[in-house]
Amino acid sequence: MPGRRALYLAAAAVFCLMAGPVCAARTSADARTETPPTLSAKSLLPSKILSGPNYTIDDKVKNDGYMNMYTVHTKKGDLRVESTSLLYTRLHELQAAAAMDDVNKGVEIGKSIGMSGVNAVKGVFNLLTKPGDTLSGVGRNFTRAEASSKEKRPTDDKGTVGELLGYNKAMRDCAKTYGVDPYSRNPILHESLKRLAGAQFFGSFTGSAAIPGGAALIMLGNTAAPQSVVDVSIPPQDLFTANRERLKAMGATSDTANLLVENPHFTPIEQTRLVLALDKMTGVGDRNVFINQCILTDSDDLAWFRTRMAELYANIDAKADKLARFVKAGKYLAAVTKADGLLVAYPLDYLAWTPTIAGIARSFGDTAAALKVKSRKFIVTGEVSPLAARNLKAAGWSVDQLREGLR
Repeated sequence: MPGRRALYLAAAAVFCLMAGPVCAARTSADARTETPPTLSAKSLLPSKILSGPNYTIDDKVKNDGYMNMYTVHTKKGDLRVESTSLLYTRLHELQAAAAMDDVNKGVEIGKSIGMSGVNAVKGVFNLLTKPGDTLSGVGRNFTRAEASSKEKRPTDDKGTVGELLGYNKAMRDCAKTYGVDPYSRNPILHESLKRLAGAQFFGSFTGSAAIPGGAALIMLGNTAAPQSVVDVSIPPQDLFTANRERLKAMGATSDTANLLVENPHFTPIEQTRLVLALDKMTGVGDRNVFINQCILTDSDDLAWFRTRMAELYANIDAKADKLARFVKAGKYLAAVTKADGLLVAYPLDYLAWTPTIAGIARSFGDTAAALKVKSRKFIVTGEVSPLAARNLKAAGWSVDQLREGLR
């Protein structure tokens, strides 16, 4: 029946074109896997955030089957941003940077002060677009499944003249005023933040002068990242100490707690958010399974992803399905609910049925069969391709799409 098969494929192609960019994943010839789509920012995001006074979002959005990868154009260079949730954070940071620059315009900062600020601040990571990036950090993790980092973060932010004089404290205080992470990997934010903190610390104006624009930042919509549960003005070493103690109280050994705290890919704020999310799940057993997964985090993007995943599981446990314990599913992570179901939750932007995700689904299926659970549930925070949804349901999974309100 070659004619009927050709007609079916043609009809499927027309349907995908009519359904719009989110459904435009190209189905392979055998219809068992698909190529991740290229999406349009205009179809994914509210029109009011597509551009601002100091940025524009490129309409072409690449997807690797897991996360959307955006390019944000600014006068100071392009930012590569992995995931829609991180995009909202970056846009808030750009808005904050613009507000800081309005204050900085009236402040004279000499060359020596500027250099002091540059030398005093650690951990500015370059997120400028790099040619050849085809997979997100999450995508690379799903492909490799396991990795480990041998680097160690500095135990605190002391040891520089700036910190000894209180410069880094001024950085943290200014960041708190404008509602941003002082350890953000956004170089544009850091440039503005350093100037403002330098001016404040070196006496160009008093602390109160940093307030204009800080409290008046416009919310980018109800999908923007929630306000941090962490006081960003707390010195990082104090955060690390508290995180170690919380992890040990959950049953982690001192060595395990140290491995997570010393992982350089989590900023102090991300690390604290993750630990606080795990700490909220007091009735959930085997949290060490989650902790051990996080120890293997080998990229900054994956650190953001796993922080959000911990918060997603914590919110599901509090608001939807009560969790009994975490379990390993091959090289991955899942939870068993108190209703004796297997629950897999990922903060993905768009789940396509790639060969890799098909293999991961088999791994979760094997775990469900071995545990003899009564139900199987797969939760994502974004979209699921029709083919992925169909194949998951055929394997006995219910598929839920939770929006950002439950993250």
